[in-house]
Amino acid sequence: MKIGSRVLYPEEVDSLDAELLQISVYFGMKDNLEIMKECARACKSAGVRYVIHPVSYSLLKNETFKDVKLMAEWADIALILHDERTPEGGRIKGENEALFRNALEELGSIVTISFENATDTADVRWFWNNYADSITVDIGHIESSGIDSVEFVTSLDEATVRKIQFAHMHRNNGLHGGITDHWPLSHDCREIRALKELVKIRPDVSVILEINEVEEIAESLDILRELREEFRA
Repeated sequence: MKIGSRVLYPEEVDSLDAELLQISVYFGMKDNLEIMKECARACKSAGVRYVIHPVSYSLLKNETFKDVKLMAEWADIALILHDERTPEGGRIKGENEALFRNALEELGSIVTISFENATDTADVRWFWNNYADSITVDIGHIESSGIDSVEFVTSLDEATVRKIQFAHMHRNNGLHGGITDHWPLSHDCREIRALKELVKIRPDVSVILEINEVEEIAESLDILRELREEFRA
């Protein structure tokens, strides 16, 4: 089990004691692609492995795909993408499927593509079965979707478990900043219990912390380290 955290700006790279960093890139944020490149350079300079995570980008839209391709070219270990639905909200099939698979093949020729549950966690198993060779299990998003994360993890089939490469960790704890998740972790939260179950079945998973309270990142990272030590004992 490797432990990492997300960064948005290059100055954050040296401030985090993490084995792995995730460069999150938000659609519409000013100069986001240049900042992404600066973060990647900072990671390489620090000797830290990293993934890149586009947020609110679609492979079905030409105007956003070219930016995602650029991120793939700058990525190190993987590019973590959200699961997608059609513009109408349905499963990706028919003409949309052909477009999506072509885009995915192009990106996959550059770097590993890992798909996270974010858009429709209730239907993500169908999406993972059809489109994912690598999976990022976002435990916080499972909870914010109204699903028990412990039950979700323990019910994963063997084929899905084999694909799991990363896990996103944050806590669902009520509304703040317009969302209910991305809170700091606590020792007894259900998300931690779900992660323990995940590590049992996928001990080599890389866990990436995604919390909004920067001043509490260190404490949440310590909770993850304590969990890892439990499995080493």
